[in-house]
Amino acid sequence: IGVTYDLFCLAAPIASQIAPIFSNSGLIGVYSQSINELQLIEGNRMDLRLTNKVAIVTGAGQGIGAAIAITLAAAGAKVTVNDINPDRAEKVASQIRTAGGQAIAVIGDISNKFQCVNVVETTRSEWGQLDILVNNAGVMPQVSVLKMDEWDWTRCIDVNLKGTFFMTQLCSRVMSDENGERGGVIVNIGAADGVVVALPGRSAYAAASAGIVGFAKACARELAEFGIRVNTVLPGAIETPMNAHRMDEETAVFTAQIPLERLGQAQEVADTVLFLCADSSRYVTGTTITVDGGEGA
Repeated sequence: IGVTYDLFCLAAPIASQIAPIFSNSGLIGVYSQSINELQLIEGNRMDLRLTNKVAIVTGAGQGIGAAIAITLAAAGAKVTVNDINPDRAEKVASQIRTAGGQAIAVIGDISNKFQCVNVVETTRSEWGQLDILVNNAGVMPQVSVLKMDEWDWTRCIDVNLKGTFFMTQLCSRVMSDENGERGGVIVNIGAADGVVVALPGRSAYAAASAGIVGFAKACARELAEFGIRVNTVLPGAIETPMNAHRMDEETAVFTAQIPLERLGQAQEVADTVLFLCADSSRYVTGTTITVDGGEGA
């Protein structure tokens, strides 16, 4: 997907004055006297293509993860659809293949390092390389800290934070050893909970999300020398199966706190991830992007 933006509606006298400035600086193409407009030259396109890239998306059997996997495949990437549920994973992979893309389903619980190794090695065996990792898998216990069972806390930290560590470590080793100047991209999906806003009943989820942000920043510093970029996306209130049981009852409460006055869609998160995976964001690393409709503003 290559997008060329045209700068138009400039009056000819104004355009003729500023065109030499842009042209000489190399920032924007040349002034066209025939159409009286400035156009971005080929080299300044926003390139969102992922042709010849191989990606792993964890927790991709539904919701945001599924949207990300489908979006990366539509951009040209070969995608490993990972999920703990085999039926969900295969359904998304099949949907990608039906649409003309390339995808495989690989089952695995990312809180288990041996299963993470299988996800990575199956991907390499299938396609011979690895360029992109999207750490999306997560669980969200909804219970007060006063009543939370230790198992709920541990499970959330194990999947959301430790699983992100396992996959990041394994994939960055492959990228740093094998990709050379091609480098790699890692995008972590956290949540606005605990980082931008605080919601009751989500202490474990908030702790994991805050940990993911700090972990990503440290990794961005460490992996930059290998050309591996690491960023985090923090979705706000998004309509997904994970939130469905609460959204039905609390939609009005959520939207009242959001300046854009609506819930977000999984595709809107996936579009942000696509940008971070593509070469158009090649100078972006160690950053955190919130997709929350302005809730944390």
